[in-house]
Amino acid sequence: MLNTSQYELNEIIEKIKNKVPFELKNKKRSRIWSLRVIISKLYYSLDYENEPQATRQKVTQILLYHGQFSKEEIDNTFQASESETTDYSIEFLKQHPEIAQAEALKSKEFPEEGEERIKETKYNLPRYG
Repeated sequence: MLNTSQYELNEIIEKIKNKVPFELKNKKRSRIWSLRVIISKLYYSLDYENEPQATRQKVTQILLYHGQFSKEEIDNTFQASESETTDYSIEFLKQHPEIAQAEALKSKEFPEEGEERIKETKYNLPRYG
């Protein structure tokens, strides 16, 4: 039987810190689902709104340190939840000061028609209670 308490944030952090493996059923689907829950819990516990890419990197580093999941599995999980947006994060605006300046000058109420805007990639992971 799968231990569902292992998906509480405190339990996830303890398992990672002590490099204790997460209990997984032998099915690939179970492994993918478990990784998605773990990533989601870690991601939303960090500064994901202001720094989505840095948060992704932190979560990836934490899970690689733990050692149970591969970089490819982690990347695939993040890629499955990618979405593009013009609702820019602070991290993105710091990396693209020209966009920050243009956004400051432009009225949000009257965006230019048909204007092509650079999009930022963010992650819409499912939330688990």
